[in-house]
Amino acid sequence: MRFFAVFLALSLTACATRPVSIYQASAVPSSRILAPQWLSQAQYTGSLIIKRDTGFMGSACTIRVFVDTVPVADLAPSEKVELFVPLGEHVVGATPTGTLCGGGTSETAVVIRPESQKILRIASGQSGDIYLQPSAF
Repeated sequence: MRFFAVFLALSLTACATRPVSIYQASAVPSSRILAPQWLSQAQYTGSLIIKRDTGFMGSACTIRVFVDTVPVADLAPSEKVELFVPLGEHVVGATPTGTLCGGGTSETAVVIRPESQKILRIASGQSGDIYLQPSAF
């Protein structure tokens, strides 16, 4: 019985995703970019990198990323997108795509400043919910 409890605990832990650095994450393919106008740096814009964790949880589904309700990209696990968005405050959202994908929607506010880079990560917890949060790496 003790073995079963340990096995169950370990298997649940393995379901949560793990962060990847911006250097380990692959760029999202252009076929899943929905807002190509934000891929090029322009005057009065700043860098916003959104990356998705690696791991089994939710890996069968892409996660659609929004900036101020505008869909910008569909990310698979271990992928990232770098956007150049206007300076100021924005709301970034993430929601799974597909009819069989759970996890709900997660949103966070970001402030884009000149000459700085904001990094967000999309994580999935053991319950299947997704989280959009700042990332240090």
